[in-house]
Amino acid sequence: MPAAITEFVNVDVLLQGPPAQKFEFGAVLGAFTHTVTVNRQDGPFFSIEEVNAAGFTAAAAPTINAWASSVFAQQRGVDSLVIGRIDAADPTLTDSLDAIEAADSGSWYITNIESRTDADILELAAWTEPRSKISVAQSASADLLAGTPGNIGEQLQALGYNRTALLYHALDAEYADGAWSSVGGGFDLDGPSGVGTWFGKTLAGITFDSVSAAEAQNIFDVNANLFGRNLGLQFVSKGTMASGRFIDVQTTIDWVQQRLEESILSLLVGTPTKIPYTDAGIALVGNSAQSVLDLGVTAGHFTEDGVNGPPSVTLPLRRNISIALIQTRTLQFTAQATIAGAIQKVELTLNVSFV
Repeated sequence: MPAAITEFVNVDVLLQGPPAQKFEFGAVLGAFTHTVTVNRQDGPFFSIEEVNAAGFTAAAAPTINAWASSVFAQQRGVDSLVIGRIDAADPTLTDSLDAIEAADSGSWYITNIESRTDADILELAAWTEPRSKISVAQSASADLLAGTPGNIGEQLQALGYNRTALLYHALDAEYADGAWSSVGGGFDLDGPSGVGTWFGKTLAGITFDSVSAAEAQNIFDVNANLFGRNLGLQFVSKGTMASGRFIDVQTTIDWVQQRLEESILSLLVGTPTKIPYTDAGIALVGNSAQSVLDLGVTAGHFTEDGVNGPPSVTLPLRRNISIALIQTRTLQFTAQATIAGAIQKVELTLNVSFV
């Protein structure tokens, strides 16, 4: 029998901890009043058939069924949805949303609500703004269409909300908000060239709004959105939040924050011994962050053409770090990236001559 291999080579295989749970940015929740179940959240459901099987049928819960049908009707839309229950006894919409969130705060990213009233839309926006979520609200307000001072779009714009998009649509029951949320939520924010704009998207099963140029301008002037038609094409314009920030910019901000937290936490918890406070250990953390930024380029969030070049991290040397930070085991460093953006408007000057 030969000598044990450990006399020459001794290899230990350590099972590291699992990675942090990856947040799903394509998750849509619809908050509705219903009595089908007593749950604050039902789902996720992966088809309209599953929604029906759970009791949310067109007969028992017509509004929910119509919304879910709109969500699932979209080509390349979201894979699943969650139904949140608004209890009729809840004092306010905020109380309902708080209770839905308490059931599972991480089960969804995009919020729709059943109500179309100005007051509820404002309440939804105020609830959404401090959270790492976004909401899409639908309104058929005649004041919004006419550009009347104080309309719901103007109120949201004045508040500068970066996380709520307002969609004008004349037909409440078509649930264009669910359709648009499904299309926007259907982007694979982690996949190669997976990032897309919320502008220019068609909505299956939704009737386009036939509005005048002046009415469309009234909607756009307050950073609201419209599913209209130009040159025979039906699409959503302009893909903005109430503040004017493009929706895909906000989703990129949320994506990179979430993925950086997941990546670095997975490194901290998954390392079987420790990450030493040395230049080598600092580099490990930096590499974890850099990998997320590199993925951001591949997916289309960031560009390598920024004034500062490709996304990068700037790491300190241990000898330049204060004793206080070392003693508290705190590493501070910076990173930079340039959002890729998108082209949504073209201005062309054509010079012609007889020569």
